[in-house]
Amino acid sequence: MKLNSSVFRTMILSALLFVGIAAEARVISGVVKDATGETIISASVVVKGTSIGTVTDFDGNYSLDVPDDAKVLVFSYVGMQTQELNITGNVMNVVLSENSEVLEEVVVTGYGTTKKRDVVTSVASVGADQIKDIPVTSAAEALQGKLSGVSVTTTEGAPDADVKIRVRGGTSLTQSNDPLYIVDGMPVSSISDIAPSDIASMDVLKDAAATAIYGAQGANGVIIITTKDSDTEEDKMTFHVDYSGFVGWKKIAKKYSVLDPRDFALMQYEWASMKYNTTDPGNSDLRGQFYAYFDKLYNTTKYKDPAEIETTPIATLLAEYEDPAQHEFIDWQDRTFGRTGFNSNHSVSVSGGNKNANFTLSYNRIDDKAIMEQSNYTRNNISGKAKFKPFKNFTIGFTTRYTSTEVLGSGSNAIKDNGTSTESRLRNCVVYTPTALLSKDDGTGGDEDETFGSLYDPITTIRDNYKLKKDKKWNIQGYMSYKFAKHFTARVDMGYETRHITTDRYYGPTTYFSRNTGRPGIEGGTAQIQVIDEYKSTLTNHNTLEWKQTFQNNHNVSVLVGEETVIRKGSSQTENGFGYKGSYDVLNGEIFNYMGQAAYSEFVNYINPRDNQLSFLARANYDYKGRYYITGTFRADCSTRFVKGHQWGYFPSGAVAWRMSDEEFMEGASGWLSNLKLRLSLGMAGNNNVDLGYLHPDFLSQQMTYFDMGQGTSNILVVGGSDKIAANPNLKWETTVTRDFGIDYGFFNERLTGTIDLYWNTTKDLIIRQNMPARYNFQYQNIGSTRNMGMEFSIKGIILDKKSKSLSYHLSVDANISFNKTRVQDLGNMTSMLAQTSCFGSSEYLTTAEFLLEVGQPVGNVIGYETDGYYTAADFQSYLASTHAWGLADGVPSYGDGFLTNKPVPGAIKFKDQNGDGVITEEDKVVLGNTVPTHSGGFNINFNIGGDKWGKVDLAANFTFAFGNKILNLSKMEYTTVTEKTKMRNLISNMAFNNRYSLYTSEGAYMPDAYATGALMVGDAYTAFANQIDQANIDKGAYMHSPIMSHYVVTDQHMEDGSFLRLNQLTIGYSFPRVWMEKTKVINNIRLYVQGSNLFCATKYSGLDPEVDTRSSKNPLTPGVDFSAYPKSRGINVGLNIQF
Repeated sequence: MKLNSSVFRTMILSALLFVGIAAEARVISGVVKDATGETIISASVVVKGTSIGTVTDFDGNYSLDVPDDAKVLVFSYVGMQTQELNITGNVMNVVLSENSEVLEEVVVTGYGTTKKRDVVTSVASVGADQIKDIPVTSAAEALQGKLSGVSVTTTEGAPDADVKIRVRGGTSLTQSNDPLYIVDGMPVSSISDIAPSDIASMDVLKDAAATAIYGAQGANGVIIITTKDSDTEEDKMTFHVDYSGFVGWKKIAKKYSVLDPRDFALMQYEWASMKYNTTDPGNSDLRGQFYAYFDKLYNTTKYKDPAEIETTPIATLLAEYEDPAQHEFIDWQDRTFGRTGFNSNHSVSVSGGNKNANFTLSYNRIDDKAIMEQSNYTRNNISGKAKFKPFKNFTIGFTTRYTSTEVLGSGSNAIKDNGTSTESRLRNCVVYTPTALLSKDDGTGGDEDETFGSLYDPITTIRDNYKLKKDKKWNIQGYMSYKFAKHFTARVDMGYETRHITTDRYYGPTTYFSRNTGRPGIEGGTAQIQVIDEYKSTLTNHNTLEWKQTFQNNHNVSVLVGEETVIRKGSSQTENGFGYKGSYDVLNGEIFNYMGQAAYSEFVNYINPRDNQLSFLARANYDYKGRYYITGTFRADCSTRFVKGHQWGYFPSGAVAWRMSDEEFMEGASGWLSNLKLRLSLGMAGNNNVDLGYLHPDFLSQQMTYFDMGQGTSNILVVGGSDKIAANPNLKWETTVTRDFGIDYGFFNERLTGTIDLYWNTTKDLIIRQNMPARYNFQYQNIGSTRNMGMEFSIKGIILDKKSKSLSYHLSVDANISFNKTRVQDLGNMTSMLAQTSCFGSSEYLTTAEFLLEVGQPVGNVIGYETDGYYTAADFQSYLASTHAWGLADGVPSYGDGFLTNKPVPGAIKFKDQNGDGVITEEDKVVLGNTVPTHSGGFNINFNIGGDKWGKVDLAANFTFAFGNKILNLSKMEYTTVTEKTKMRNLISNMAFNNRYSLYTSEGAYMPDAYATGALMVGDAYTAFANQIDQANIDKGAYMHSPIMSHYVVTDQHMEDGSFLRLNQLTIGYSFPRVWMEKTKVINNIRLYVQGSNLFCATKYSGLDPEVDTRSSKNPLTPGVDFSAYPKSRGINVGLNIQF
């Protein structure tokens, strides 16, 4: 009985416990809808202050077990206003309203703004939220991989490398394809000096309907940057201080593998013995061209009687060069580019204000000790922005920016300087001798500063190419805006940009300039200096009047009219000094204090010709219920770059759009389709990018001072400065017509959004530099037309999104891809044009031009020779031992007259005989490929997770890619070829002995001498002889031809796949817990992060980096060329963000 009582009591207690637990929890359910009555999928429902929550199903229903003491539920969804509601019962139905901030998100268009939802033209945007947590050093870098149709290429790895931005590929052939840059409403010369921490948004206008409002300036697209301000509607004064900064370290990402001392010595022996057709160590030519450099025994006995002169056997000599103790391998790439670079970037901003006045002040400093010796980069930015509203409807604003940039030493790659491509840094450190060689004078180096392969050692060339460039720029802007009569707004903008660039250059005795001065009485090999002062200024004024009005709550109309004036001025002063012989502390710029010690001086003063522009503009917009849109734009530009009769250009455009998703027949899709808008635009833009002064005589003052002849002065008038340009009074605007069809889409209340654009552009009256005979270099002419077609796709998906104090997380992915192809439609009276990179002199280069422009073909086609492997001994039918002469077999093509002067031998490069005439000539050239990507783009991953009590972890990854293009690798061509001029230069390891076909053994023995059974090998004897030589090369795995040639030749081996996928940036950060920040009552946020840059690049390209373009700045028709590009680095940064 006692047991039964125990059981009974246990049952009673269990029941009471169950009832108690049930009383502590209850179920609340309901439906979540939007303002239109449509249910919302995946809306978040959370008990406030806890992690208890759920999401709505496909019908908007939810059911949630909540504790008895719960008081408030939080309902949220992307794009909707979050609601916190008191629990009033077991059923709670909720209606969420759209977030006004999302609705009111605007993009900056020409001379105004437009709600993002109402954009009618092709516009892409990057917001501050996309770059605020990613450490970048320039605005251009912030655009990489972010926007469809916008290509950003860092041409090489130097700190001040050119960053090429192209919008839809550009429109011109030989003129500038740079977009127009607008910062806070005013045009600027560059955005490379805009501190990313100051940027609030970047908007890119891509089609003519968007860019026509800027007329000629916007022909290649417009990039609009809006900097941050502290605009607020609060009455109370606010004040904020922000700091962001990072320090980082970087190393060269990739180096060329080059021949070691032994392989290098064997290669030089092969060249010399084949050059002079002998392996006899007593031969004077072989001694002078090989043993004098490599053999100590020969150098110690060469002045004795001829019978007593000795040489080391080649096998023994090679063994010596294999021994690092005797011949150390010198890694010139490491000595030149191997140092650990250090960079720092610090930004501080102070902002504050209320609804009547606000200000923002910021300072940014960048220091970059580059990976190359004696190269540094420093930039300082100071900016201020203020806005005042002294009375209702009247606003005054000011913006001031000052930028000081300094590039010290060899921070700039020499390929940017005309005439100095022979001193490009990478080229020297790759091909300079990998070990110390003997002087051909006394074997010890003597007094002669010996050059090997027409090169000096890389460290000396850096010292002798001192450069200090200082660039100081002021930008001052102001505006006044007044709204009157309820619907009218008048605005006056004024901007002034001034730029002062000073460049100090020292050309030491080893440089091309100093060795080839061309000045009377100045001996080659003495130092030269050059000091350049450049001044540029731009004054811009535009005045606009806008009328906006809404009729019957449905009809929205706006009209903008305006006028703009641009005045540009510029001048330069250049002083050249020749014949310096003293010893100076070059690294500290001491020589520039002794300009008067020059044996010969030149002074040149140059004033830019007039470059003014007057414009009138108008735009009208209409939309009905935000469903049907129509816009029209017209601009008239008058440019002094053309003569009267051709100065005016007229650029109209129009666009229509239809928001299909708002139609009644689409109501059934409103639960999952939040936006579907179709866009169609047609417009015209102009291009007046021609060199100043092609019409007018430019003033050039030149004064020369001779050390021993007194002074002389002359004033001369020339056309176009140093280039003799034939005037063309008939030159007129280059005109581009663009057509664009676009689709903007959004699903699941904008959780999935994107755009699709198809465009077709045609440019006529192309402004092309046409070479001229006799007294002129060239003339600008309107010749031909091009067609530019493409497709663009962008998509963004919010995969996860939850916001609460206890746990918040977000995961989004966005991607874009662009397809673009430019074809030549017409070239006037020509069917083709050639374009050259000018990388090599005509005496060493068999190719006069590498690029071919043909009607009906795309830009970027490279012409050259297709290879057919290499000649083997089986391709010949005879061998004469006394002269090392080889007789080609019947049907095997040979080198024709005017082609390579060296005759084919086994191992020589073999070309395809395209026309079947049995000889290789210019007629056998074909198109080898195209250097412009067929498609490119990027994708980005953003993730964060955290809570108020434990902080937030964030991750951002930026990938970029390009596919379908070839790279013309002229570096590879040079690094795999030995000519008469380039003997004693090293080669890359593709040409190592085991990789190349050779007539020599690894010990330096000449195989034909060993295998020949007679003085003349023919018939069956020759066949057996040839088989032995070929088999020896097969056994060692030879796949490359011999590098020995009379000239450089562009072949398909130098056209490499340039496709790549790069992890451009990976950033991981941690923000301190919110509750910690609240306790400080001063700090709003602290974030620590680490970032890796250029972490990996997946590519088949054999060069240092596939994202390269070293010659198009000199000739726009030669894109995608790799020639001695400054290597890119791989780095890691550690940073800190603090908000007060």
